[in-house]
Amino acid sequence: MQSIEELVPPEHLLPDYARSRSYTAAGARFLDTAASRGLQPHHRVLDLGCGVGRFAVALAGYLDERGSYVGIDIHKRSIRICQEYIGQKLDNFKFKRVRPAEAAKFRFPFRTASFDFVFSNSLFTHLLPEVAENYLLEIGRVLRPGGRTLNTLFLLNGESLAQLDSGTSPQGTTHVFGGGLARVKRIDRPQGWIAHDEDHVRELHERAHMQIEEPIRYGAWPGRESSGPGFGEKDIVVAVRARRGIRHLFVRGTSAS
Repeated sequence: MQSIEELVPPEHLLPDYARSRSYTAAGARFLDTAASRGLQPHHRVLDLGCGVGRFAVALAGYLDERGSYVGIDIHKRSIRICQEYIGQKLDNFKFKRVRPAEAAKFRFPFRTASFDFVFSNSLFTHLLPEVAENYLLEIGRVLRPGGRTLNTLFLLNGESLAQLDSGTSPQGTTHVFGGGLARVKRIDRPQGWIAHDEDHVRELHERAHMQIEEPIRYGAWPGRESSGPGFGEKDIVVAVRARRGIRHLFVRGTSAS
């Protein structure tokens, strides 16, 4: 079995956010949080926006022979790094570059109910409202009944909006976007930072037949203290896929309500 150290890509290939100890330390925090929220060693894991493989490397020491991992990302260089330093050494770890022509209509390249656990970190903080909607519906489609998903977001609710509008938030000035469904820092580049309306996020989970586990862990991003354990300053939303039959719920490109 490969050691964690043998799987970590060379530091000079890593982006600034993933260098040195932060690479393995961040992956360990992802894993600790995921395991505390239902991830198990035998699970089939999908990592959306896998980057340079921090969660993958942590999972290499956690998943057993029944478990498997697939990481997808739009960045060619990140996927190449993951394939060379992780995927080639672990038979049950795969990495795939995706290039959605239209992200709001992108269908994940996986069969319905093919994963036990879907993870993303700092993905929804860069997705426009219509793209976030599609991705949550797709997560619901690829999760098996009883499967779990953990995603980090910036959630807009009464508390976070009050802090954003107080003039003292570390996020600075934000702008209403998407008909009130989001806030962004730059209207001309909304994907750089985007926060989503919590009520809308909850509605999308319901449409995807996923039940959010309460309480949500609200992070420190708007200027408050985090409401519970986890990693980073973003909000952490965990949800469980409904256990009832799902074959009739999804038709390509649509979801039953």
